[in-house]
Amino acid sequence: MTSRISHHELLFRPDYRFLTVRDEECDAAEGSQEALARSYESGAAATEYEVYVTAAQDLLKVRACLEVWEGPPGPTTGFDDISAFTLTCPSGTLQMSDGSGTSIGGIDLPTGPGQYATQVQIRGRAEALAALRRLNEPMTASPASAWTTLFAPYDGIEEYLIRVWFTEPLPDDDDEAH
Repeated sequence: MTSRISHHELLFRPDYRFLTVRDEECDAAEGSQEALARSYESGAAATEYEVYVTAAQDLLKVRACLEVWEGPPGPTTGFDDISAFTLTCPSGTLQMSDGSGTSIGGIDLPTGPGQYATQVQIRGRAEALAALRRLNEPMTASPASAWTTLFAPYDGIEEYLIRVWFTEPLPDDDDEAH
């Protein structure tokens, strides 16, 4: 049985309706626009260097948890699998960000640079949308300052669990040239 090495949590309002997990030193990778578009359809998509996870809504805060494992993790309770990807991490350090400045960086992968399996799981997506429907009427009758109080009980009801683990080292630069 494998063990969890680290756990990192981000509670954020998804202004752009997405979250990314990527190698800290790799910026926009080729295919990022296409991956982001696919994530709106399926909940998650990836390029070689970045995973995109799309929230169902943009008014209630979303909880995202990133776990680093020493090997394939066991099953979780209460979450549904939505996607699995291979993530290339040349620096050995990850960053989780909401695209508008809320982020956690410096997530060191103890195995260092390499290829990492990435599993994205979800819970509470339908519940968050149902909460928004219930809140719609009071929101229109309340001043904007009251919205924060109305939304607070639902913060984190939509939750994503992203789990990563080392699968193989990066190819040598010499191997790529042949």
